[in-house]
Amino acid sequence: MKKLFIAVLVAGVMGLTACHDKDTQKQAETIAQLNEQVATLQKQVADLAENQMIRVEPEVLFQKTEKIPSSTSEGNDQEWHQVQFDITTLKTSSDWLTELLLNEVIKRFGVDKNIKIDNKQQFIEFLQHNMADALKEAKEYEMSAYETQMLTEYLGQRENIATFTIFSHNYTGGAHGLYGTDFVLVDLKKKVVIKVEDIFVKSAQDKLKSLLWERYRNQYRNEQGELIEPFMSKDDFYVSENVYFSREGITFVYPPYALGSYAEGEKELTLSFYENDLKSILTPEFQFLAKDTPE
Repeated sequence: MKKLFIAVLVAGVMGLTACHDKDTQKQAETIAQLNEQVATLQKQVADLAENQMIRVEPEVLFQKTEKIPSSTSEGNDQEWHQVQFDITTLKTSSDWLTELLLNEVIKRFGVDKNIKIDNKQQFIEFLQHNMADALKEAKEYEMSAYETQMLTEYLGQRENIATFTIFSHNYTGGAHGLYGTDFVLVDLKKKVVIKVEDIFVKSAQDKLKSLLWERYRNQYRNEQGELIEPFMSKDDFYVSENVYFSREGITFVYPPYALGSYAEGEKELTLSFYENDLKSILTPEFQFLAKDTPE
């Protein structure tokens, strides 16, 4: 009888030990899963914090002004020809973003395809050569002024999209110079510049052009409200690659002389998020832009 009791007791203890081992193993697996989830969440929070805390400061790449005396000046009435270069970019809290913005500045400066520029120092040397060439031309041709300016600014962020502008102005004499504002939309997750072709479905390009033409066409009316001939014809009209996102919609920016006279400056055409026509041609990735607007 005692042997039977001991055998049952031992079996019970072994059973409890086995259950305890299974519970311990299950708890260990659960803890491991929780730790993995916590690590994932911490990484997501860290990534979000990095994206939401873009810190920028201006970085002067090349800034120089020189005045050349005019050969036609006489006596005390000295005239000068001015050559000025002012090229700035932004230094950000992320090295990849700083490099991306620098490349966008280089791209817009109109560097010849045969000239290879791989880094900031090479671009600065390129600007120095341009300054020297401009000084030579100003002396040779008695140019009244030669000015080149590029200014990069940070506008803000919406979710994972940061918006920057690159303002350009060039003057080589005459009544006025040429200028323009380029918007640079950066996907902070993918670390790439967002293009118009990323925002709209490919099959809707004709519809997109039609919507923009309608906005533009309706701007040209006489005092009686009747449509008049616009500055640009429908055949020449195009979809601008220069866009930005606002609270109301997607705005397409056109440089001076594109949709109007120089005096009219840069012109903007906005497609509203409140219109189903726009919602229907957005790619799935950018549907969130219009998610808060009514159907």
